[in-house]
Amino acid sequence: MEPLYHYPRTNEQLIEDHKLEPHPENGFFSLTWIASEEVSSPLAEDKRRKIGSSIYYLLSLEPNSSIGVLHLNKSHTMHLHHCGRTKYTLISALPPLGQGLRSSRGGPLIKRAVMGEDTSKGEVRQLMVEGGWWKVSEIPKEDREAVREGRADGERVGALISEVVMPAFDWEDHTFMTQEQLVQLFHDQPAEKNEYLQYIHRPSPLE
Repeated sequence: MEPLYHYPRTNEQLIEDHKLEPHPENGFFSLTWIASEEVSSPLAEDKRRKIGSSIYYLLSLEPNSSIGVLHLNKSHTMHLHHCGRTKYTLISALPPLGQGLRSSRGGPLIKRAVMGEDTSKGEVRQLMVEGGWWKVSEIPKEDREAVREGRADGERVGALISEVVMPAFDWEDHTFMTQEQLVQLFHDQPAEKNEYLQYIHRPSPLE
């Protein structure tokens, strides 16, 4: 079968190569760098944070690994594409988490992008997500369907990226979207609310 895109290593090999572990947002990750220097972060009420950090992040077709659930970070994050394809949806958060930017239709401002290698289709290799935006990432539906229909090898469908966070990632600056927050965002848009319900974080019994 023809590959969907350049994906020289299987997901299993990528997990082994980069010593990836399950991520609380779903998918797999490994911490690759964290600065020793600290600054007062203007994005986190001037609390002390390391200057920056970086991780590998992998989405695959393993259970609970094809979708990175809706969450928000206070810091800015630069995403760098390595292989595969990922769809991103960004939603402007309401204050105090974000600026509460609105679209011309009246709902929250939403941005979408696909990280990949095919620039002729508008795919990008870099994606900046500033603090204050809800983010969900996923293997595109058409790629998952290609695997289900036997047109693609599931071990070579996914996405490996790096994320560089500035100031450095800190769990205190991280928020999983709740169903209540989703309702507040789309209080007058029930169709959109229902569309994004599938991306809400469902805590495991151990959390």
